[in-house]
Amino acid sequence: MKHLVVSAIVMLAACGADAVPQAPEPSQSMRGYATQIEAPAPDYRAIIRDMQVVDFSGTSRAASARAPADAGAVGEQWLARLTERGVLDGYGRSGKAESDPVSSISLNMTADDFDAWVAENGWTVPRHIDWNFAPDLVRPRVSEAASGGIRLWPASEARTGLQLQAADSGRILLRDGCFYLDRQGVETLAWFHAETGLDVDAQGYYVLVNRMTGQVEGRLGETFVWSAPNPITPGGPSMEALRSACGDGEISTVANPTATARMEAMYPQPRAPDAAPPPDIH
Repeated sequence: MKHLVVSAIVMLAACGADAVPQAPEPSQSMRGYATQIEAPAPDYRAIIRDMQVVDFSGTSRAASARAPADAGAVGEQWLARLTERGVLDGYGRSGKAESDPVSSISLNMTADDFDAWVAENGWTVPRHIDWNFAPDLVRPRVSEAASGGIRLWPASEARTGLQLQAADSGRILLRDGCFYLDRQGVETLAWFHAETGLDVDAQGYYVLVNRMTGQVEGRLGETFVWSAPNPITPGGPSMEALRSACGDGEISTVANPTATARMEAMYPQPRAPDAAPPPDIH
């Protein structure tokens, strides 16, 4: 039986769906913040063609021993430890009953961080459980090239776990150093998940990057798609700091977004036939 662990999330007060957040009026000290309302899509086919394959094999460890007689107590002890640490993403049991021993655990934590935490506490990891970890992040939250053009980076620090998989979309843009989601002319402040970072590409455009692979997911100003609805995960700048820098208004989670143009390049639609064959041809 699989279980999804949902962390407690502090709900954000909205100022109305129609409210358009406004950044403070620029002053002499504020000049130099970047604006990128629109941008041409890069050659995503070339980007995808040249992408390096990332090895995620280190994110899982299969069980290597049979369950001991006290497997039930051991599993519950580890669930309690991981819940207290705030890194438990989900778990499975060996059967359908709640009394069945834990047989698999998924974490919002990298394998290296897990090993360091275990060593620090002098624990022994049970070998009868399958373990799944978050991939390492190979890119920074914000590159040095991009850092000077923004007021702050509105993104969580806690790793993203299991998510709802409905799709949401909108145009994500950068104005005067702040990030906005534009849905048919209605703007809200944008908030990203931890696996998305910010960089500047070779043509000088601000781009969102996948911090686990280093791949460009899209240029700000493009239309993006992401998994939804999902809450804001912990960490990152405070809501007060975000609103102080970029104005009041509703805050929308755009999770880990990908440009729709990139999605279309990755999953091209089959071409329809130019014309239907005559009815007497089979």
